[in-house]
Amino acid sequence: MELMTKYQYTYFIYPYLIEEENYKKYIQGLVNNKKCKIRFFDKKKDIHLYTYFLPKIKDFMFWSFELSQSGLKDFEKLDSTVKSTLLSQHECNIFNYKLPENLQGKVQTDNSIFFEISEIKVICFKTGICFLLFKTNIENSDKFSDVINFNYKFREVNSIAYNLKEYENIKIQSSSFKDVKGISTVIKEIAGDDALARQANIGNEKFFVYSYACVDQKDWNENTKQEELNSTFEKFRCVLPANSQILNDELAINDLGQSKSLYKSQYIKYGFTATSSCLFTSNINTSNFTLVPQKFESEYLYTYLIVLYKKFLLNKLGHDFKFKFEKAEKGFLDFTKQLWIQDITNEEFGRKLENSWAENLELKEMFERIKNEYDITYKKHNVEQLNKNNYITRVIVFTIFAINILAILLLFYGF
Repeated sequence: MELMTKYQYTYFIYPYLIEEENYKKYIQGLVNNKKCKIRFFDKKKDIHLYTYFLPKIKDFMFWSFELSQSGLKDFEKLDSTVKSTLLSQHECNIFNYKLPENLQGKVQTDNSIFFEISEIKVICFKTGICFLLFKTNIENSDKFSDVINFNYKFREVNSIAYNLKEYENIKIQSSSFKDVKGISTVIKEIAGDDALARQANIGNEKFFVYSYACVDQKDWNENTKQEELNSTFEKFRCVLPANSQILNDELAINDLGQSKSLYKSQYIKYGFTATSSCLFTSNINTSNFTLVPQKFESEYLYTYLIVLYKKFLLNKLGHDFKFKFEKAEKGFLDFTKQLWIQDITNEEFGRKLENSWAENLELKEMFERIKNEYDITYKKHNVEQLNKNNYITRVIVFTIFAINILAILLLFYGF
């Protein structure tokens, strides 16, 4: 059964890392980049975000909500150095990367798939954890199999696998990009190399995939055979090619016991893996191709990014504990107070999504592992510091003793 889509989009998410010591300089580079523009949030225009997130998360992610119109005008008058100084003091900054034009691409397969990159976002956290987001839409095709194949192939356009035969036919058709290597050029321009990410064990060779698809009600209705539909959904969830074979026992809960999907209604399915998240709907309900996709790429997308941020920051802290304990200790305590113990939203389904993402990314296990590592390193650090202090004390006492003996000798012998 060939499913037909009515509306779809996919965000490909590239995480990267900037040295905290260079963060201000990096922000200044974005401010000076004519293609980048800081994203300011407005309580009226972005009321959906303002009402969805709780106050502490709004302060953390969207500081500009509290910026008045006069404050915004004053900010725009500042020079780039002052702007970058002020921006670097906030926990999070979001930039829109201006596209030279609509970047339309083509995946050269037997049945060619055209796509466009409609939006690029740069999201930077003060800790140096950053994300580059590409929003893509398939053009000139309404086959759901094309969505599945495109997600599967495009997620690796920045990887070594691109050079393999399986991926060599991915092409970009635009005046800006001659081929798919142009995407890697944009990544290099904004993110630099991935050496720091590799050191902190942040996997970014493949994009994280965040995808929405609404299929025609003639393909998904009360008469649809669920087994066949579930098999297709599983390929979408796992970012597999459309010709993959899915066994019935693979549709169950995975070996780790984690929830793979969340059903909000009969015609809405959310699916998760450690590197992807998808929303699968039918246009049998009008809201499934109007309100639902809007919410998925606004409130829920930022929720997903916060959860991803937690994961990568824990990775970074685990690395830093080995080499920069005192700095990592402060970072861990700040993270615990600012994010870990804070609720993101009071919306019931938003909380369910957050929990599902956190479960699939194993955040609780990561936090406990890092906390145990912190406890062990903290004790070791204190012992080393105590030994160092004792050594310094012994040297001082010995020095004072030697000086006193020398003074007595000088006095006794009349020197």
